[in-house]
Amino acid sequence: MKTVADTNPVVLGEMSDEALLRTALTRNERAWRELVRRYHGKVSATVRRIYGPRSETEDIVQEIFIELAKSAKNFRHDSSLSTFLYRITTNTTYRYIKRHKEAHMVSEPAEFFANLPSESEGDLSPAANLLGAERREQVRVTLGRISTEKRMALVLFEMEGLTLREIAAMLKVPLQTVWSRVLNGRKDMAKMLTKAYGVAS
Repeated sequence: MKTVADTNPVVLGEMSDEALLRTALTRNERAWRELVRRYHGKVSATVRRIYGPRSETEDIVQEIFIELAKSAKNFRHDSSLSTFLYRITTNTTYRYIKRHKEAHMVSEPAEFFANLPSESEGDLSPAANLLGAERREQVRVTLGRISTEKRMALVLFEMEGLTLREIAAMLKVPLQTVWSRVLNGRKDMAKMLTKAYGVAS
């Protein structure tokens, strides 16, 4: 016997994320499609920030939703579904980058490096001033030249606004390691920008 959710797509659209996920786990294809529709834009935007607007972006997005389907049964409702999916998004993108050993990443380094760099965790706050188009391009190019680990930490911290603890939990590395990657990544960026473009740190 079909449920109301099986036969009425409007009801699916009105469900909370958690209720929709529970329905999807009953092998309800319409519920899965509604989940994808609801979050596709947000997931794509995050992937573009981390990876860039490249042809492989949609492949990564599809991989993320496949991973969601595999791991949804492990969702413990101790956080929102959007947070759970965000973790899957960043981790899946990170694994893709590592797997393919990408040399470039990130297309829009907006609000990056107004002050480079600082020595204490308390000073590691996202930059507040928008960069000009030329400066953004300089940062984008330079960012593609530092290590994947440092780039990922910088993107999550500077562009996505995550705290150091959140990044450590997401990447499953010690807090000190994340702090070191952000700090050293900033230093690397400052040196490269100064050498290549005369941008003062």
